[in-house]
Amino acid sequence: MKHQWLLRECTSNDQDFLWEMLYEALWDAPNERRRPRSVLQEPAIRRFVEYWGRPEDYGLIAYKEDGTEVGAIWTRLDGYDRSDGFGCGYPCIGIAVVDSYQGKGLGKALLGHLITSLRGRADGLRLGVNPMNTPAIALYRKFGFTEYATGGGNYPQMKLSI
Repeated sequence: MKHQWLLRECTSNDQDFLWEMLYEALWDAPNERRRPRSVLQEPAIRRFVEYWGRPEDYGLIAYKEDGTEVGAIWTRLDGYDRSDGFGCGYPCIGIAVVDSYQGKGLGKALLGHLITSLRGRADGLRLGVNPMNTPAIALYRKFGFTEYATGGGNYPQMKLSI
């Protein structure tokens, strides 16, 4: 079956879409009130995508044949995000897929391509995930991510050596 998307590397021209994907990556459970978009202005959040396009920024954009962007995965290989790794120095990743493309294998494709692309450039990857986002946790475990700490809000912190 032909995929319903194509992949390309992120560039500085993708800044606006990365802001949208960062907001989606801050997943809130269906029974939780959606956090306000103003959360993107918080320094601990904005540093994951602000000033995107530096040499050590790497990510992938998924898009339809008509150019419509439907997902993204990204990381900052030099630790620019300065996020608390809870004892893990691996770069932190962000990943998000628009609602209409969820459950179709796009997240799996993005994660697989990112891991393959970063072998030799990073020793591993890490992320934090909402404990109620069980589909995402299952996906990360399929790739070999393991929990190594618990962050704020009881968010599992997961890592993968590559």
